[in-house]
Amino acid sequence: MKPTVKIASLLMAVLMLFSVFASGCTLSKEWSYKTSDQELAIGVYLTAMQEAYTQAQSYASKLDDYDAESSKWLDLEITDDDGNKAVAREWIKDEAERKCLELLVLEPELKRLGATTDEAELDSQAKTYETQWYSSAKATLEKHGVSAESYIYYMTNYSRMRDQLFDMLYGEGGTQAVAQEEITKYLTDNYGRYAALPVSLYESTTDEAGTESTVALSEEKIKSITDTLDGYVKQVNAIKDSAKAEEASTKLLEEYISSNNLGESTQVTNVTLERKNPNTSVDELDKAISGLEEGKAVTVKVGEDAKSQSYFYIFRYNEDSLKKNYTTDGVTDSTLLKKLKSKDYTAYLKSLIDKTNYEKSDSVAKYNPDIFFEEKTTTVAS
Repeated sequence: MKPTVKIASLLMAVLMLFSVFASGCTLSKEWSYKTSDQELAIGVYLTAMQEAYTQAQSYASKLDDYDAESSKWLDLEITDDDGNKAVAREWIKDEAERKCLELLVLEPELKRLGATTDEAELDSQAKTYETQWYSSAKATLEKHGVSAESYIYYMTNYSRMRDQLFDMLYGEGGTQAVAQEEITKYLTDNYGRYAALPVSLYESTTDEAGTESTVALSEEKIKSITDTLDGYVKQVNAIKDSAKAEEASTKLLEEYISSNNLGESTQVTNVTLERKNPNTSVDELDKAISGLEEGKAVTVKVGEDAKSQSYFYIFRYNEDSLKKNYTTDGVTDSTLLKKLKSKDYTAYLKSLIDKTNYEKSDSVAKYNPDIFFEEKTTTVAS
């Protein structure tokens, strides 16, 4: 559904105020990028850079040679969610520039398509980010020349306008609307739904001094657990009909939880995951999930240390179950649509940027991602 077109006097006032913020009302009076109609303060660029810095750090933290106590990670090659590889510091600067240039084209394009934002929503978001500025962001950003106005402008407008334009293009009734059938096909081609029950192969103990520790279960107990869950796999995998296999798997797991007095706190995890990238934190689970067929089960031992090992029973639901449940299991229509059209949307925005005459201030080159690491270490030291 297309956004409602509604501009009241209050919204106009807020938008005019934000226009002042964007045009350079920062502590340093510098601008970063501008067109004949818009001018972004250097503080807007720095806010975008700080956001990109956090994203890059999350990618770098997955690398073996990442060290949170050193800024050297900025010179490591990272891989972003789209599979792009780049040295972290260069990726951050490129990402900050991309976000600013998109800001320059988003508002004009939304106006061209006749879209506006509800005044109450805009006002509420602005107040939220104002609170965020004074509670946390100010300590990191203000010393570098970022004002509250620049921060609030970026945080209130960038993601909101980007999402709004996306919906107007690809959402229901959009100019390039995607049919539900295409979204569903994308779901079934790329995702699977799984049930997983982890059973610990260790237990907690307390010595006479009151010190708690974990120890591996006895070989007899471990064999009992693995034999039981392996037996479930054989029973389930012997059933050719996937729907009946699901019924059998569900019943067996309920019986296991009940017979072992695991209690109501023990729940079978039902998740919808990308087949090519299950996003689990354990390699053994990745391999088991990626290779599992619909209506089939498998067991896998996770963990190298005997004192922290678990034995997983995993079952993969069929396609009908996936389609029935994906909207309530962490993957929604909106999420799927964004994944489906992500590359197209990025290309669309780039085409708008390529057609836009803009200037880049020399001031931009003065700022490097290192400033955010230095701010962090200074805060910790103090």
